[in-house]
Amino acid sequence: MTAPILTKQYVEQRDKGRWIGRTRVSLDSIVYGFLNGESPESIAQNFPLILLERVYVDIAFYLANHELIDK
Repeated sequence: MTAPILTKQYVEQRDKGRWIGRTRVSLDSIVYGFLNGESPESIAQNFPLILLERVYVDIAFYLANHELIDK
């Protein structure tokens, strides 16, 4: 499976992890909240640097690429 191509850089790969843009919030943090049943609004409240729009995009990115990300 090849890496997805993004037109807008929401998820950035660095230091063997995936991060939300240029923040210090990892994609894992968003995904764990989502998998634990948190709403996107609740996740956005937990990470004030992340806009609600980005939380939705990050969840969609995970759902589209979960096999690659779960490795």
